[in-house]
Amino acid sequence: MYTVICFFRVKQSDVEEFVKLTKQSGELLKAHGTLEHHMFYANELTGRQGSMGILNFIEVDEDEELLLGQSIFESREDYYKVMEQIGCNDIIQYLNQHIKDIVEMSRVVTSSFTTEIPQ
Repeated sequence: MYTVICFFRVKQSDVEEFVKLTKQSGELLKAHGTLEHHMFYANELTGRQGSMGILNFIEVDEDEELLLGQSIFESREDYYKVMEQIGCNDIIQYLNQHIKDIVEMSRVVTSSFTTEIPQ
């Protein structure tokens, strides 16, 4: 399995529109082979039992919400296939442009993880 996660800082006034756009984007991704696509709302960001929390790494302004996006693929190769297929889709381009109007992409944190043991 291969997953891509993204942390989005979204103005509180834009959260509803952002989630609507990412849901539509996720449906298109799933139509092209993505196994799952989810948006998560922040619950506890300060850590527990002596551990650090996300707020130790990502600064969130008072008027912002931190959302976590997750897309799951069968493998890293499938991820690249889906991205190639969807890259020229006009609707996804339209949705992505509107998402970029809501969040500052240079402040989005993105990483990927795999269940395969690194060689």
